[in-house]
Amino acid sequence: MNRSILIPVVAVVLALGLTAGCDRKGPEVRADNPQIVASFFPLYDFARALAGTNFHVVCLTPPGGDPHAMEASPQLARSVSDAELVLLLGLGMDGWVEKLAANERKSRISVASLGIAPKRVGKSALAEFAEADHGHSHAASADEMDPHIWLDPVLAQDIVRRIADEMIAVAPQHRKDVERRRDAFLLELKTLHEEFVSGLANAKRRQLVTFHGAFAYLFARYQLETVGVIELFPGDEPSAAYLRKLVDLMRQLKMRVIFAEPQLPDRPAQVIAKEIGGRVERLDPCETILPDAPQSTYLERQRRTLETLCRVLNEP
Repeated sequence: MNRSILIPVVAVVLALGLTAGCDRKGPEVRADNPQIVASFFPLYDFARALAGTNFHVVCLTPPGGDPHAMEASPQLARSVSDAELVLLLGLGMDGWVEKLAANERKSRISVASLGIAPKRVGKSALAEFAEADHGHSHAASADEMDPHIWLDPVLAQDIVRRIADEMIAVAPQHRKDVERRRDAFLLELKTLHEEFVSGLANAKRRQLVTFHGAFAYLFARYQLETVGVIELFPGDEPSAAYLRKLVDLMRQLKMRVIFAEPQLPDRPAQVIAKEIGGRVERLDPCETILPDAPQSTYLERQRRTLETLCRVLNEP
């Protein structure tokens, strides 16, 4: 494999015209309803499921936007300032919203990851080689917290309970409605968990190579393992030597599928797939509203991930 494999991973370009107010079309809500702003898609989707017509829910990260790399704008600042409740994840995922909310006295701020034991970004089979290959240490990056807790349907239930409690705190008059929707949504999440358990219980394979290490919580819950990633550290372009090692590992493990993400360019994955005589599939980290399917919910997207895993991991 030559150095043509060294292909930059293209960053997501945020359209300046896309601003706060990414609320989906749905039941009409009153203009004077309490406003909730969520930093990015999963918190927004959970809050929307609980809100009904009692709250106005806004997503600060626009469709296709990268919640890791958003820049605070005056319009986003106004959205946070106008909100009764600001939903953050924490764990370094949405620090830009934390900064906007820090000076707001009237907004109630909720950090969804509180009370959930975080996992650290683990080292794949290629991590030590990558550090040597880059000529500098990424030890600090390997020690960072993995923020993708929402991908675990069991931990997602904890997040939903916290959001529901916060919504009741800012609008106690809507307690019964919020509790009713909470209980219904928790039941759906429990069903999703059971579907993952039964669907993956007898998978023939349990090792995967993904675009980046976004699936630690999901895979730990269902006894799957990430053995390699294309982008070992966020935004850190892999070298040709590192990608050759990744190809060698996949050949050694007789792997024919590499997983990309629907929100990101898959050209590096396509190059690797060609080298191993395989193909690219996609796993969705559910970080952002999908530009081509903005109405798609967390539950729908997670079921597509499950379908993909079941199909690929049971192939010969």
